[in-house]
Formats: sequence, structure tokens, C-alpha cells
Amino acid sequence: MKFLHILTGTAILIVFAVSGQYMAFGLELPNQEFDAQRMMYRASHMYLLFVGGLNVAVGCYWYQFDHRASKVVQRIASFCLVLAQPVLVYAFWVEPADVDSERLLTLLGCVLVLIGIVLSLIGASVSRIYGGKNA
Repeated sequence: MKFLHILTGTAILIVFAVSGQYMAFGLELPNQEFDAQRMMYRASHMYLLFVGGLNVAVGCYWYQFDHRASKVVQRIASFCLVLAQPVLVYAFWVEPADVDSERLLTLLGCVLVLIGIVLSLIGASVSRIYGGKNA
């Protein structure tokens, strides 16, 4: 899982850099009169930085818990954090073009990140309570 977090997080940070160039040169957002779409692209762009950086950080500090229940919760948490990345990339490409305030894909990506973080905390707490050596 450590390698997966670092690999996918790094890939998303590269997508972040490419999407910034796309916004600057492909969309010509600074020249638009319609501020809502520009702000939606920028917000989606920052979500890519957030989720990519989060996954790289998780990968850098990854250690597997010893307790069986903690391992299961930790894997589910990692799955949510990794899954949030393609969801937020897709949201970047799809949602700002429609200028829809609901942004359900962005919401889904952020909820996946929240679930991943909460489950990581639960897994760490269970591991610590039951005395795993990696607590």
C-alpha cells in the first residue's frame, strides 16, 4: 500500500501541474468575463493538489498495523484515499464546464477523503488500544 499511495499521489501531482498549464494556456481563464467557471476550475485544481499531496504523505509515513481489525480498517481507508484521486481528476474535467453549483463528483471525492482519514484514525486507535507494536 505504501508504494501505491506514493505512486498514485505522485501521478496526481503531475496531473495537477498539467491541469494548471491547461487552465493557463488551453482555457484562457484569465481572459474570461465569467468568474464562476474560472473559480470552479481553480477550486477543482486545488483539490488535485490536496488529494495528491495527501496520498504521497500517507505513503511516506505508511506502516501496517499489527492488529487484524486495524489492518482491515486501514486497507479500507487506503482504498478510499486512492479512489478519491481519479474521482477528483474526473470532476476537474467534467464539472467546471457545466458551471453547476452541486458538484456531486467533487463532493464524492471529498467524502472519500474524509472517510479515509476517519477510518485511519479508527484503525490507529484500535491498534493502540489492543497493543500492537506499531501503534
